[in-house]
Amino acid sequence: MKRPLKRLKMRIEAYAKVNFTLEVLGKRADGYHALRSLVVPITLSDTLTFVDADEISSDTGYDDDLCVKAANVLKSHAPESKFLKGVAISVEKRIPAGGGLGGGSADAAATLVALNKMWGLNFTPERLAEIGSQVGSDVPALVLSRFVGPVIMEGRGEFVSSAGEGFPKLNLVLVNPGVFSSTPKVFKKCNSRVTDDPKILYNIISSFKTCDLSSLASSFMNDLEEPAMELNPAIRSAKKALLDCGVIGALMSGSGSTIFGLVSSEDDGRKIVSSLRSDGYSAWCVETYCPVV
Repeated sequence: MKRPLKRLKMRIEAYAKVNFTLEVLGKRADGYHALRSLVVPITLSDTLTFVDADEISSDTGYDDDLCVKAANVLKSHAPESKFLKGVAISVEKRIPAGGGLGGGSADAAATLVALNKMWGLNFTPERLAEIGSQVGSDVPALVLSRFVGPVIMEGRGEFVSSAGEGFPKLNLVLVNPGVFSSTPKVFKKCNSRVTDDPKILYNIISSFKTCDLSSLASSFMNDLEEPAMELNPAIRSAKKALLDCGVIGALMSGSGSTIFGLVSSEDDGRKIVSSLRSDGYSAWCVETYCPVV
């Protein structure tokens, strides 16, 4: 009697991100806004499990599931893709949806990385990021940042590059006000920058690398923050609550609704998280993610 073939299984973390800067530079001919951002991966994550299957599926229940989309897009780029197996994807969610932390995109990025290994495709991180641009705007940055740490994201998200080496781990506190921030509505309300200021990116990277926390906090900027707060006043209240707890600086991530705050130590962060949770907020103490090379 033949034994059934053992199915391959893999588990991987899907790391969220925050935007230390996010500049809206204008609207492109394709209708997307041109952006520039320092995207920083953090240790808050979803856990994804992959098991060989006859078809590609996921247990999220979303009609527009980015994990399934990522798997199908990757398979379409694989040589002799018709010989590849399917995969069943399970997602243990921790990253809040609609929170500006790239949760769905992080799951898609992790899917590309995991299946690249499971299917023996051997695509480079840069090639995976390129493929990820067909899945979602945040996916290329969340693919590449898994390998190199902070990245510079430009265009609508399809152009990503390493922000360099030498970034220290930083302690952050995240607070989520429990509202869903609509990315299309926030962008519609946002006015693009009149001038392009390269010092924004230079200052934030310099302060980050030298671990000058005060300078880093003063260099935080997000062109989407005020429009998002006008649409969802709860975001403004969450930022005030975080600042009132004594963080060094705070900023909304992405198009909202999560606010992150910079703290000098994990102990300080945990105390602030405890205070915020006692006030009814969802809050986490995290670190910026530094991949092991």
